[in-house]
Amino acid sequence: MRKSTFIGNFVAWVAVAAVCCAFLAWYHMTDMEVVAAALGSSGPAQLGVVLAAPVLVYAIGVVLGLLVLWVKKITVGKVAKRVCRAISLAVLACMALAGLPVLVPSAGDALLGLVVVVVYVSVAAPVLFVVVGFVYAVGCAGVDRTKRGPFAKYLPEDDEE
Repeated sequence: MRKSTFIGNFVAWVAVAAVCCAFLAWYHMTDMEVVAAALGSSGPAQLGVVLAAPVLVYAIGVVLGLLVLWVKKITVGKVAKRVCRAISLAVLACMALAGLPVLVPSAGDALLGLVVVVVYVSVAAPVLFVVVGFVYAVGCAGVDRTKRGPFAKYLPEDDEE
């Protein structure tokens, strides 16, 4: 992994985790009347209620994964990197879609199942989001050109990038 990739992702995801922690601390430690008033009039506050915990757990997985990959100098094959990136970005897209009904109320009925799944998984099995966050970090790992897989003899040679 390049140093710039590591530092950029690490700083971004630590910032995301800090914002989520700050929101959750405000939500759980503030007087309930103040929270209820803020939630009634603020779309971003409602969005935070839905997405703060899942995104925080995802960010923890990303940060841990980045640290492990950086310290151990782990590299992966090109296909594995692409698959990991696709899986992790699909989960991030599902999280973003779960927050969409807060901002666009007419989308609430169409995305209700996705909202329930994201919130339920973040409460019942948060380790899944940590694992997917770690998978995102693997998608950022460096590429080892020697790891081409079992069908390498049938594939053309890689071009230098």
